[in-house]
Amino acid sequence: MSELKDAKLLKGIPESEIRSIERQVKTVRHPAGHEIVLRGEGGVGFMIITDGTVTVKTVTGKNRKLGPGDSFGEMALLDQEGRSATITADTDVTMASIPEWNFKPFLKEHPEVAYRLLQTMSRRIRQAEADE
Repeated sequence: MSELKDAKLLKGIPESEIRSIERQVKTVRHPAGHEIVLRGEGGVGFMIITDGTVTVKTVTGKNRKLGPGDSFGEMALLDQEGRSATITADTDVTMASIPEWNFKPFLKEHPEVAYRLLQTMSRRIRQAEADE
């Protein structure tokens, strides 16, 4: 299993802060083929993939792969509009999960992570607009 410190959102964050984050996450595992998230469903948590790969299928039918270090689930937690994509495990997947009720306090406690999350969302929007 990859280290949480290898997550793209956490690159360069001080080791002491990484340890604090590790205490706040729960390890979640899903078998290959499992639909982890269904588009339109409510958000349960923010996930950082530590091992394995998933396929993200958007509302437009486009697919993209995510693997160790990638994250998902922030949009549904931020806007309460439900999941924007269906995510299926390609392999057995292990993730670090931050539950919905801890997400906002987590972002307040780790502002650098919140900023990086905004950067990630901005990149996704630009990519989606370029694909239109």
